[in-house]
Amino acid sequence: MAVEGTVGSGKTSLIERIASLCGCRPFYELSDKMIEDMLVHFYHDRKRWAFTMQILFLTSRFEQIKEASKIEKAVLDRSIFGDVVFARMLHRYGDMKSHELSVYERLYSSLIDSVNPPYLMVYIKISTDLAINRIKLRGRDYELIVEREYWENLNSEYERYFLEYNRSPLMVINADRYDWVNNERDGIYVANKVKSLIEKSISGELSKDFRTEI
Repeated sequence: MAVEGTVGSGKTSLIERIASLCGCRPFYELSDKMIEDMLVHFYHDRKRWAFTMQILFLTSRFEQIKEASKIEKAVLDRSIFGDVVFARMLHRYGDMKSHELSVYERLYSSLIDSVNPPYLMVYIKISTDLAINRIKLRGRDYELIVEREYWENLNSEYERYFLEYNRSPLMVINADRYDWVNNERDGIYVANKVKSLIEKSISGELSKDFRTEI
């Protein structure tokens, strides 16, 4: 399965709960040192590094999903399927040129055709204000320099993408309603809801058009 959401949505905390409860192996986005190093360059000069950053992200996600496909139970911090959200946002707001987006989307299409979608996609829906508060609390220097408009645009692109997502069963979790980061009761509730849907999806009870929200 995969967990998607904008920066600061609480993906890592949710993945840790799911992995512990369901016995899944977690795959984290920032476990790739090259990505973390590149993010520093990217956030300081998005126009210069947007295309390079997106190709690196796409490559890393493809490598992760290939590795995860060899394991019976895995949970991914973001997925190759949602990677296009960032690329389209960067193009829409002028950080990536049209010909760069065309090159990216050609590679993206080729790669996703060769992998299976997750048996459950979890999308964390969150207000921009709450996401920014969490970004500030964790205090990564390269994120703190980013203007509010960027986070608003990214969040809007995620909303747009998941309104139309239909590659696999989808569970939408409202992070403004449930605080699994700081509230243990909420954490247990949400993790158990995810676990129930994982089991139903694996058993074939859910169609790829299934969608639910809590």
